[in-house]
Amino acid sequence: MVYKKEQEMYPDIAKWLKDLLTNKFEGANIVVQETSKKVLSKFLLEKGLHNQFPEYQTYEIEVDVTGIIQEQNVSHLTFVECKLGKITLRDISQLLGYSRVANPLLSIILSPKGLSNGINLLLSVHRRNDILRYSNDRFIHVATWVQSRQDIDMGSLFPRGSRL
Repeated sequence: MVYKKEQEMYPDIAKWLKDLLTNKFEGANIVVQETSKKVLSKFLLEKGLHNQFPEYQTYEIEVDVTGIIQEQNVSHLTFVECKLGKITLRDISQLLGYSRVANPLLSIILSPKGLSNGINLLLSVHRRNDILRYSNDRFIHVATWVQSRQDIDMGSLFPRGSRL
């Protein structure tokens, strides 16, 4: 069944993110939840994780799927935005704003339809990966979601050469 609404993607993406983080951060406590209808600061407060993020009260953002990696005395956020249509500059800008505010360890935007022509040209031809940067060493990862495989198309991943 092909997704008819963006919200139908959330459970699949949440499971994928949980698996990704569990494999990448062995031994860490991983929390992943669909948070599209909840302000991130409230989500962290409800989960009792707000103390791990000193600036949590400024997180007035609603991310589609939020992951939290808890390792000993440090916790990290991860964000995934889901788009049903092709990923546009507006979509990337939304996630860029969220990522600039909360500085997640990973920030990802996925769509089963890939990138708009403009974004594809910007990233592929003009190599403007700078539009994906939200801190010194962190970039938004952009990829095509393959529903039948419940995974991303690694060949579609930007920035090129990056890994999740």
